[in-house]
Formats: sequence, C-alpha cells, structure tokens
Amino acid sequence: MIPKNSRYPKKKNKRTGISDKFFRLLKIYTVIAQKQYPSAGSLAENLGVNERTIYRDLFVINLVDQVDYDPERKGYAFTHGDSIKKPPLSDEELMTLFTAGEAVSHLGTPFRENFQRLVEKMVASAAKAPSKGKPPIIIKVPDTARGVIIDRSIKVIAACLRDKRSVDLTYKAHGAKEVTKRTVDPYGLIFHEGIWILIGLCHLRKEIRSFALDRIQDCKERYLYFEPRFDFNLEEYLAKSWGVIDGEEVTVVVRFKPEVAEYITRKEKWHSSEVRKMLPDGGVELTFTVAGIYEIKKWIYSWIPNIEVIKPKILRDLIKKELIQATKDHK
Repeated sequence: MIPKNSRYPKKKNKRTGISDKFFRLLKIYTVIAQKQYPSAGSLAENLGVNERTIYRDLFVINLVDQVDYDPERKGYAFTHGDSIKKPPLSDEELMTLFTAGEAVSHLGTPFRENFQRLVEKMVASAAKAPSKGKPPIIIKVPDTARGVIIDRSIKVIAACLRDKRSVDLTYKAHGAKEVTKRTVDPYGLIFHEGIWILIGLCHLRKEIRSFALDRIQDCKERYLYFEPRFDFNLEEYLAKSWGVIDGEEVTVVVRFKPEVAEYITRKEKWHSSEVRKMLPDGGVELTFTVAGIYEIKKWIYSWIPNIEVIKPKILRDLIKKELIQATKDHK
C-alpha cells in the first residue's frame, strides 16, 4: 500500500471539473507505470475521492493500456509490463542531438549542463542508444565569455523573463568610468559574437537598452512584476540592427570585387533588408538599411581589400580615414 500522502499530497484548494479528473488520471497512470502496485483503497485515500471514482478512472485507463489486479501484490499493474513507451531514436535524430549539444556547449555552463541532463533523459528513455561514440562534428562559433557572475546572471534573468519580473543590475557600461545601479524589465536574451546580451527597458534611462552580461557586476531578481510595452517585439527590434546595437537608421551600399563574388552569393542573405545586384564585371553590389554603422563597419573590414563602400559618405570617409591611419601604423 502506498503510504498516506506520500505520493499524493492533498491540496487545500481542490481543483474541480475536467482538469481535476485529468490530473487524477495522470497520477494514477504514473504510479501504476512505476510498478508501485497501488490498490483502489490506497488511491482513493491519497487522492481524496471514493473507491467508486477510482474504479471509473481505472476503466478509462484500461482503454489506453490494459490494467490487471495482481492478487499477490494486492494492487494494480499494467498487463504488458512496462507501459511507459520508449520511442527509438533514429541515427538522424541522434546526429541532431550531438550537433545541438556541440552548439550549446559554446553558450556557457548553465546551458551545457542543462542540455546534457536533457540528452541523458532522452537517451535513457529510448530503446536505441548511441553505440559508435560522438560523431566528429564541430560547430565553430565563439565561446561565450565566462564567469560565475555571468552564469548566475543567466539563471536569474531566465527566471525573471519567464515570470515577467524586473532585475536589479550593478553595471559598468563600455567606456564608462563609473558603475551604475539599474532596474531593468527583461525583454529577451541574445547570444551574439560570444557575448550574452540582455535587452530590456531600463528604468534609469527610460528606454530600451542592451546590457552585456560580462559587464554585469551583480544581478538580483526582484518581485516587481511588469507588463512589456505593447509595441515591443524582440525580432522586430533586432531586424534593423546589423547585430544587436541600435542606432540611427542609415542606408549602406557596398560593392564586392569579382574575386569574392562567389563567397558573397553562396549565402542567401547577409541581412533581412538586403537588396542584391550582380554587376557587369562579375562583382556584387549589396544595399542594406541598418540601425547605425558601428557593427556593419566591423563586417566591412573583414572583406578588405575586396570591398568598396559606396554609401553613405560619412561611412566611406570614416573607413578611408581609419585605413590611412592603419597604413601609417604599419610602416
């Protein structure tokens, strides 16, 4: 017999209606599947119903998986043994798991450990387990900046994102001389170029800002609930930026030499706003509408000397100035 209240603590506020029956059926099904051989009496006592209700529930469960009474153990069990199904994992599914695990490993300790536990549960419940070891798959992306504070901040922010609660940050912005304390309503987390970034409404600045987690010195959850701005959408917010940094909207036109055209066109799009034009000499012209020039400028530098900035003039002049200085520095 199952000890009273050991598996089924009675709730002060009893659920009613179809949800009450659903959860009761689920509990009965689970305890039978775990081979605890419960009796109708013990189930009735622990679930707070009469035995007639239990027999009706057992009739319903029997329609899904046949249930029999075991006279020796004086309780119910599934006729065909282990009733919890173990779907086999195909080679393709196992390959996907390993590949996803390799990608997740770059995101930091909390994600890596959580994914490992998830995989272990999936493999343990599957009829087919990996037999040939880890496949030689490597995902080359930057590892995240690491540290105890970063790991803890991710956990705190993830919990507050779920519950729509604010967080208190002790933060030192890039280039700032002083540390500031801010309350932020978290709207989303982004992993970009090896850095976790929090996007949220900053109470101090009264606007949506970005916060790099490696610049957070302390992060505390608050029980201050918030309603996200009705007009905010994380994907739309990021759509115009080249990466995650917001700025004044600008149209950027660049041209690539024929020597690298194949590398440019192998990718369907470099940005959601991209307009592509093939040039008579075999080169490629791309036009983007982005928020700010800081991040796209870094990308442009990665293609030098096979790229030319056509517009805007301010970006063309800035790159020319920096290249002249770089040439002097390399004499």
